[in-house]
Amino acid sequence: MKTFIAKEFLWLLLALVIAIPLSFLWLIALDVVTVGESFEGEEKIFVYELWLLAYVFSFVGVYLVRLVAAAVRTVLLPKPAT
Repeated sequence: MKTFIAKEFLWLLLALVIAIPLSFLWLIALDVVTVGESFEGEEKIFVYELWLLAYVFSFVGVYLVRLVAAAVRTVLLPKPAT
């Protein structure tokens, strides 16, 4: 049981880290990322909220892909003989 919890914790940390660049890719795809300081106060808040939303979606997406891969691996791989 400790091994399972340790693996899930590591996957959680990995998903949290992988979601950061994926969320920036969302903002780049929406053409919101700029080089200079071109946003006003309210626009900066909107971009930050948009980044948080993209981060949450990216995190959920990474974790769902991990769960689907684990489920497929469980179904397709034969069980070891005991």
